[in-house]
Amino acid sequence: MIAAIPWIGQYAAERGLRYEPDADERWLRAWEPYATLKSPIRYEHALLSTGSGGSLTLARLVVTTEGGVEASAWIAIVQDVRLTLHAAATSDKPGTFGEPLDLVSLRRRRTGDAPFDAAFASFAATQEDLAGAITPSVRKLVMGWRLPLHFELRSGGFVVAPVALAANPASLAWLVGAVELFGEKAAKSAG
Repeated sequence: MIAAIPWIGQYAAERGLRYEPDADERWLRAWEPYATLKSPIRYEHALLSTGSGGSLTLARLVVTTEGGVEASAWIAIVQDVRLTLHAAATSDKPGTFGEPLDLVSLRRRRTGDAPFDAAFASFAATQEDLAGAITPSVRKLVMGWRLPLHFELRSGGFVVAPVALAANPASLAWLVGAVELFGEKAAKSAG
């Protein structure tokens, strides 16, 4: 049983989110496997919201490092029926949270945006899927975040995992805003 963290509970209550310290993993596990992220050993401290256009789940994903130590990071999983393409990208180095890039099931591709391609490894089944999902506005947004990041767009939603983001109120607030912006940019590419 995972103990509740008071500041997360307070954050959730102030924003109308449901807080589950010991996360019900069924919904989260349905999104696995991720293209560039390792599947975690568990999820904890989930914050959940459902709206007319989909749902939002924020949680800590927990992995075991090569040294046997547990590490955790924020992940956001958003259901959005407007999204139809599948593509993923990461600026994180393989290791603690990231899969080795040669194990990613999608083909590695370049966007043609030299600064983005230097910072991110991108993956999609086709070049058209990549161009339609990881648009110039999506690329500009994530480049501006300047942090190790995994993101994946799928038919029906997206995943964003800024793996270096701290477990504190300011980081959680930043993540909520970042996910809203990401969703706006991703949905524009779908329309």
